[in-house]
Amino acid sequence: MWMVGLVALGLWVAIYLLPDLWWHHLQWGAYAGSRESGQVALTFDDGPGAETAAILDVLREHATPATFFVVVERAEHHPELIQRMLAEGHAVALHGLSHRSAYLDWPGQPWRELRQAVRRLERLTGKRPRFYRPPWGHHNLFTGLAAKRLGLRRVLWTVAPDDWRAELSSQAIAQRVVQWALPGAVVVLHDGGGDRRRTVEALAPMIAGLRAMGLRPVTLDDLPEEHSLLRRLWTWWETRFTRDWDVDSVPDPDGDQPVLRVGRIRYQGPKVRLGDGTELARGAPFAEIHFGNPALSRFSGEPTAALRALSAVRKSLPELSRYLAAHPKYQEVVAVGGITVLDVGPAIERMGFRRIPVKGWPRIWMWVYLVLLMAVYHRAGWKTLKRFFRLRPVLVVISRAELDRRYGREQSAQPRKV
Repeated sequence: MWMVGLVALGLWVAIYLLPDLWWHHLQWGAYAGSRESGQVALTFDDGPGAETAAILDVLREHATPATFFVVVERAEHHPELIQRMLAEGHAVALHGLSHRSAYLDWPGQPWRELRQAVRRLERLTGKRPRFYRPPWGHHNLFTGLAAKRLGLRRVLWTVAPDDWRAELSSQAIAQRVVQWALPGAVVVLHDGGGDRRRTVEALAPMIAGLRAMGLRPVTLDDLPEEHSLLRRLWTWWETRFTRDWDVDSVPDPDGDQPVLRVGRIRYQGPKVRLGDGTELARGAPFAEIHFGNPALSRFSGEPTAALRALSAVRKSLPELSRYLAAHPKYQEVVAVGGITVLDVGPAIERMGFRRIPVKGWPRIWMWVYLVLLMAVYHRAGWKTLKRFFRLRPVLVVISRAELDRRYGREQSAQPRKV
């Protein structure tokens, strides 16, 4: 009897668990947007629903195209909404014949139902669907194979603000999308399957926030695909880092992609006295700078790359000062800084920063991180390997008071001790 149970468990792992891990959680082979595009895709699942028309109204008002992953059985009850989507420049994609998890499918069901769904959706739209996202992203062995056989590109997501959760306000939904979205992001929202009024209310500030970050919403048809496996993996990591470490993007003064990103941490470096007398001790509230790598990468490979990147950072410092002042979580921050290889010595010091060498294990780990970063974002990629050995990570720090005095609002000139 135990042999039968063992065989059943093995089949379940092979048919359901491993394929879902591979295709859903690791998103292997799924469509991904290019980090170089400066674009994002807003996508909507589970509709058409009660709020679909209101969502279309907001998208039309803000001239924003989107992609709707529709449930065919629901779409057939609202053909007028499908036609409106197409007429207003949106893309219509497949979310399934019905909204059922692939965990509940028997072998053979995915092929029969997907084939039927493709045919019925094609009758509604007049064109064969290109993209497919299974309900909840769930896969089994036959889901992935059937999608490939039918010529469907599987699409999952990189940003999921959980707009279906009743406890989230519309403001929280919009803030999550704006904070987490990186160039090439695929954002999953919902226009059906429940009360989506908060999604409707979140759309306008969400679109405005994305555009303020230099990100232009497009349909999946217009989102260039990322073909580099390294960049796809890096995007997966960077998106989760942004979400889990609560990292914010500082708007670029010219409305381009952000040059500076920032997160609140406790300072972990050596105790130092900064230029204005501020004493920075271990554990002090600290605003950690993360450079906007997609924005800075446009200078890579040029003879004056370091100076141009430094100029872009200098131009964004007034925005950083204003951003810190406007957000409550940064009010107690004593100093601002980050680790960089953009060490042009006197030029950094003239901007008010103190340069602190990174030593020991932190230097080794940071060197490895920066090597990967250069490989991902430098135009020449791994061809610049010979330069990696010359990288010297350095921590650059400026006091909050000095940042505000030089680049923002005047604050107390008294040095802070912590």
